[in-house]
Amino acid sequence: MSRETTYLDHAATTPLLPEVLDAMLPFLTDSFGNPSSVYGPGRQARHVVEKCRMRVADVLGVGSAEIVFTSGGSESNNTVLQLDLDFIVSSQTEHEAIREPLLQRENVVLLEPDVYGCIEPEALESVLAGREFIPQRCLGSFMAVNNELGSINPIAALSISLRDRGILFHTDAVQAAGMLDLAKLASDVDYLTLSGHKMGGPKGIGALFVRAGAPLTPLISGGGQEQDRRAGTENVPGIVGFTLALELAERRRLNTCEHLSALRIQLVEELKTHFGERVFINTALEPGMSSPHVLNVLFLDERGQGLDGEMLILGLDVEGVFVSAGSACSSGTIGTSHVLSAVGIAPDQSKGALRISFAAASSQADVDRLVAALKDVVSRMTPSS
Repeated sequence: MSRETTYLDHAATTPLLPEVLDAMLPFLTDSFGNPSSVYGPGRQARHVVEKCRMRVADVLGVGSAEIVFTSGGSESNNTVLQLDLDFIVSSQTEHEAIREPLLQRENVVLLEPDVYGCIEPEALESVLAGREFIPQRCLGSFMAVNNELGSINPIAALSISLRDRGILFHTDAVQAAGMLDLAKLASDVDYLTLSGHKMGGPKGIGALFVRAGAPLTPLISGGGQEQDRRAGTENVPGIVGFTLALELAERRRLNTCEHLSALRIQLVEELKTHFGERVFINTALEPGMSSPHVLNVLFLDERGQGLDGEMLILGLDVEGVFVSAGSACSSGTIGTSHVLSAVGIAPDQSKGALRISFAAASSQADVDRLVAALKDVVSRMTPSS
């Protein structure tokens, strides 16, 4: 008999929703046609792909021709960041799928965030003021929701500074699906990235919104699929699953946010009750400052230094509770978080950070099991007084 487990790493990946799996199954079995084929099964597959494109566009409030299906968030981000550009402004707290491509380029400015991990519009304005920009030759890229802290960037305010100057605007909205109004986000940007497996959909599928008239050079060349913007046979079952997962995330968004906000508050109260000054909350808890599905905390020893994060995670793993130290897109390694460093947390403290992330199915029982497991693990890692 399998042991009871508690999964609280939904910002890394989410389980496939049962209704999403049901929708995908016919396209993994009988309806297997290639959308590029001109005969019946191919035409059927093409119809399904284009219908899904329209449904995704409806969620975002954009035109269907502005949706490009990709393999996920990393590909979508890299597609935008490999454009021929004169200047890029971004932040020090971006996901590695943004940060690493930017570090390989010249003429890039990475803005320092505030203590909560957000980019202040004034900081962006100070970098742009006094400069001249050639329209569509410069880009701003700022994530909507930070994957480690849950911080929400003021996308609408940042958009004013960028788009008034003819600067293209991209947002990585992978962590925003089901948490923020995606149609509002899309209205403020030229490019928007989504990923299926962060919202109850399948892995290996994502989408990129590209505003009509915004430049786009294919990252992958070949057969001319996706209106010559992304080559490769379309992943029909993945597209079907992605589309339904996105619709469900948006349909349930308000209820999910209300539920997770209450759950996160309860967790914070229990952590403070049990650990007192030995726990520090890194995530901003004020309404609207962070997404309710993420909580970043760090555990300190009696000297005020962080406990060993890897040992915390492995100790919880033994207890059947699964959390992470931050982004899960780093080949399973745990090192100093560039996000926590950017918000001013010293390495000797940030090593004790944990990211706890919820989904709609998360419950009070999950919180109770996490806290109970933390009490056991932390007590074993700290000497008794």
